[in-house]
Amino acid sequence: MLQLFLRHPWFRRLFAAVTGLLLGLVLVTAWGWWNARSLRALAEDLRQAYESHDAIAMERLFCWDGVDAATRGRIRFVILQEYELPVDSVTVHPLTAFDRQPGPGLRPNLTPAGTIEVTFATTDRLSAAYLAGRDGFRHKLIVMLPAN
Repeated sequence: MLQLFLRHPWFRRLFAAVTGLLLGLVLVTAWGWWNARSLRALAEDLRQAYESHDAIAMERLFCWDGVDAATRGRIRFVILQEYELPVDSVTVHPLTAFDRQPGPGLRPNLTPAGTIEVTFATTDRLSAAYLAGRDGFRHKLIVMLPAN
């Protein structure tokens, strides 16, 4: 009786559908885990660069694709202003609807995937938020470029 049940086409179709759904669920879960792990690793690298006051290490965390020398110089200037501040926390946040919108006349050099917020241990709790995007298998900090 069991062999007759297992031979029915509807059972094979149901088994294939359930197997496909489970495989899809496993792949989506694995991709989400890898994506979150990569964003947390970028946040930890950013924290370490701030704590070690290493401006060059901070520069390496950015994606510089399509960035001209003047824009790179402005970002370097901001890094030098901020990297002396003591860091209280570095947190990863999912993108909000606002983060997905390009600014007026600006475009990101990577597709945004998350936000990394750095809160400084100052009396007024200054903070800086960075957009992060996937650059290959790792995330990098995004630079906003003039829209063409």
